[in-house]
This record gives sequence, structure tokens and C-alpha cells, in this order.
Amino acid sequence: MKTRTIRAAQLICALAILPHAHAQNEEDALRIGTLMPGGTGRSAGMANAFGAVGADPASIGINPAGFGLYRTSELSLTPLVEVNDAKATTYGTATGDTQTRFAIGNLALILNTPSNGGDWRSGTFGVVMDRQQSHNRRVQANGTRVPSTFLESLAIDAEGIGNDAVHDALPFTSGLAWETFAINPLDPDDSLGTSYLPAIPFGELTDQEHSMVSRGASTNTAFFYSGNYKDRLYLGMSVGISAHRFKRTTTHRETSLNTDLDLETATWTEELNTTGNGIDVKVGVIGRLTDRFRMGGSFHSPQWMQLSDAYVSDMVTTFRTTDVNGDSRYTSTSPDGSFSYRVHTPWRLVGSAAYVAGKNGLVSMDYEFHDPSKARFRTSDRLVSTYTYDVENEGIRAAFRPVHSLRVGTEWRFGNWYYRMGWALSSNPYVAEDGRRGDAWKNYAGGIGYRTDHVAVDLGTNLGLQQTRYYPYNAFLVNSTQVDRSDLRFLVTLSVRP
Repeated sequence: MKTRTIRAAQLICALAILPHAHAQNEEDALRIGTLMPGGTGRSAGMANAFGAVGADPASIGINPAGFGLYRTSELSLTPLVEVNDAKATTYGTATGDTQTRFAIGNLALILNTPSNGGDWRSGTFGVVMDRQQSHNRRVQANGTRVPSTFLESLAIDAEGIGNDAVHDALPFTSGLAWETFAINPLDPDDSLGTSYLPAIPFGELTDQEHSMVSRGASTNTAFFYSGNYKDRLYLGMSVGISAHRFKRTTTHRETSLNTDLDLETATWTEELNTTGNGIDVKVGVIGRLTDRFRMGGSFHSPQWMQLSDAYVSDMVTTFRTTDVNGDSRYTSTSPDGSFSYRVHTPWRLVGSAAYVAGKNGLVSMDYEFHDPSKARFRTSDRLVSTYTYDVENEGIRAAFRPVHSLRVGTEWRFGNWYYRMGWALSSNPYVAEDGRRGDAWKNYAGGIGYRTDHVAVDLGTNLGLQQTRYYPYNAFLVNSTQVDRSDLRFLVTLSVRP
């Protein structure tokens, strides 16, 4: 209580708040650059192994040459329902949480123009909106009797900053802890001190609750053109407008179990809202080597993204005793922060093959390569700044390794009914020595469809499974939290043709 009384006078002078840039890091780069074809009910039933199959709006996210296999125009709509489940385990305690969302997964207008003769048999152009990543998730991690505290991290961050400057220098993190007495000067009688101690000494047991609730999606709306040469060679190109919408609320709460300590609870909350757009280009080719065997390949350029962050933080502490004013609860809120920057996501290569058994069915396989370590942060065109992001980009290079993805699917026809199955695997992007490295992402798919000459209805379902890890705060102070994720999606596509 003595520390809180002495500090009250110091806080009166801490009124001026300086701007603080929200720190982009390698996890942000990975989230922005992690993209998968959203596709349709048909392609989802085959785990999106559709690179050499074509004639489906899913081609926009895999190989635009696939549009060259269309024989007619088409309009299609794909709504979806996703159920995202996360079971977090921290210090032996497991906590589960689930979110359900409805969204439009794909919307496509395909216009096919047959030629009147010649080697170029037709051209196909149009526009497709594809939802390539969902950010809807809620992770709740509760740890009991954890021998650690996030306040130690805030005390370390404030090291070397004078008592009178902590508030201004770190207004979104340690400055909040300073104002709410969660960290205190090493020497309470030294008003110019630059060393700090957490109000919960490191090593004391705490109960911890850490939650992350995120919303949003990454979408791509692309205009494409594809040509059919002699029904043997298909070429395609698309130009896409990417949109990234991400909103996350992070809350970390600790309760000290030692009743001799004055600080009982400390809660830190951050609201982050990231929005932005960008462009990308895809080019592809498919060759019909025989009547039954096709091969294809495509190149996806980086997405050149312009993004903006808006963020705010607050901290609330409660103490077991009251101060001289009778207060035992303290609250501090940061200013509203904002920052603009650019991201270049990694380029991608996709190779595909398909065996088509006439009108009876097909088997298809896609291989995709991209390297998350090639992602880069850049200074925004909207800012005049000499900052180079060298530290952040070096963190990206050190954390990630190339990702190899494999998708396999099959479809078989019985009259007007189609039955589909698929499987996909994508390796974990973190290097072996990184504590955040988890398992590969696995996807199990199935579907059914009913198709006539003019109308088709396709239902596809995907079950994605992956184990990931993250640190709720400084990795040197706390064990990683394991998250077992399952993503269940149901897609229904209604398509009409003239």
C-alpha cells in the first residue's frame, strides 16, 4: 500500500501520451499469407484437388486455366456453414470452445464464348469471389497453479525507462501496468529509478485465463480469361483483388494464489482490428496428354497488400487491501492506436494431374509449394518513414520453412448422381526448433451432387484437423499452450447453365 500511495503523486504528471506503433510480427505475416482455395460444394467434396479437373469456380484459387474446360456459361452461388472448435491445454488443464458461422464461400459468373471455327475452340471469362481463409475462432486457455506471471514480462520491457517516462514510452503495455500498480519501482524512494518488479513475484503460483476471440476472413475477387486450343491445351490468367478483415480480442487474466500478496488479480485486454486490400496475379496451363490423362501447372504471384491496424489496450487490477482513498481497483486505458503498412505474401507453385475415366468418374491430385519465410513487411506508401522492418523480416526468415501441400480427390458418376471423396495434407510452417511448431494440417472430405444439363446442386463437407502451439506472453517465461483445432465446413452450391 505504501508503493501505491507514493506513486499517486507521480501519476498526476503522466498525462501526455505519445503514439505507439502496434508491432507487426511473424505470426501476423503467417496469418495474412495463409490461403487455401475455398471452392464449391463439388470441389470441397474432393478436398479441392481440382487443378487439372477444371470447369469449376474453384479454379480461381488453383489454376485459372481450368476455366478453359467450360463448354457453356454458368452462374453459381455457394453458401457455407463452418463450425470451428478449439481445445486448449495449458499446464495440464484442457479447455474447449466452439464457434459457428454462416458465410458466402463462393460466387461466380462464368461466360463461355465458342468460336466459329479455327484452332482456338472457345474463350471463357468472368469474375469469381472466393473465401480463402476464415478467421472465426475462439480459444480459451485456463491454467491452474501456473508458476509464472505476465507481469514479469512487463517489468522486463520497462527496464531502463525512468519512472516518469514509462507511461509515455509504453502506453499500450508496461505503461498500463505502471499506472495500475501491477509493476512497481525496485526502489520506491527513487522517483527516477529505471528498474521494476512485478506486483506478483515471478515463480509465485497463479491461476490464468487467456482467451483470443477472432473474426473475419480473407477473400479474393478475381477477373479471369482462359482459352481452349484444339481441346488439348488450356491457358488462363486472373487478376485478383484481395481483402483481409481480421478482428481479435485478447484477454489475459491472472489471480495470485498467495493471499499474503496484496495484488489479487491483473487483467490485460487488447482489441486489434486489421483491414486492407491488395492485388495478385495467377497464370496457368493445362494439357490434355491423352483423352484420359491431363496435367497442369500454375504460378501465383505474391499478394501485394496494403493494411491498416487499429488497436487499443486496457488493464484492470484489484488488490486485497485498500489505499488511503479506500480504492482497491485500478483501471488504465491506452490511447487509440493506428498504423499502416504493407505485406508481400509468398508466391506459390501448383502442379496437378488428373485421370478421367470417360463419363464414369475421375481421380485427381494437386501439389502446392510456398515458402512463408519469403513474406515481407514494407513501409506503407501512405507514410513518410525510413523504418525498414529489418527486425520483423528477420523474425519471419528465422521462424518459417517451406510448406508442401498435397490434395487428392475422386468423383464417380451414377446416372445424374455424383459421389466424391478427398484428402489433403499441408506441412507445418514453423521450423523444427521453434516452440510454436505443431502438426501438419489434415483435411478429410466427402460430398454428393445431382447434376442435369441446366441445373446442379452439390454438397461438400470438409473436416480439417491440426495441432498448433502459441505462447500467451514471453516465451522465456511461460510454457506454450497446445491447441487442438477442428474445422468442420458444409458447402452447398447451386449452379445454373443456359
